[in-house]
Amino acid sequence: MKNTVQHILTLLLLLLICSGVICLGGDLTVTGSWTEMIDSLDLQAGAGSDLIDTYESASNTVAIDIIAPTNWRVDVKKSDTNWHANFQLYVRRTSDGSGSGSISGGTSYQEITDTDQSFFNGTLDRSNITGQLKLTGVSVQIPVDTYTTTVYYTVVDL
Repeated sequence: MKNTVQHILTLLLLLLICSGVICLGGDLTVTGSWTEMIDSLDLQAGAGSDLIDTYESASNTVAIDIIAPTNWRVDVKKSDTNWHANFQLYVRRTSDGSGSGSISGGTSYQEITDTDQSFFNGTLDRSNITGQLKLTGVSVQIPVDTYTTTVYYTVVDL
């Protein structure tokens, strides 16, 4: 069994909007949204300085529900639509959620790349597993534009 769900992130420099799309799959549900305003208040030392380069979402921005009869793993990857090469996007799991099964891994930030990589794993059903996103590499040197990438979460039966 392999089930993929997407979580869409949109970055507009000076206005950061990360929109979570509610996606339902047979065994995986991902919900969440993140909006962050980047403006002159985000300058490191006022006019003429660079922007703060790192932004974190709330610790419960992403919520994941998994229904699985056995052992499983959640993989994560991203697919860029319009994404600046200086940006790095990270994800981490911030709670175990609840349910009859167990869960492990994924509690440290890991960079999301364009290839599937293991995020965390568990057994049986788990609900409301929360996650947090972090964006680095923001700078006034990056042209103002709408930057978009899509994050895909995939549950794999083990």
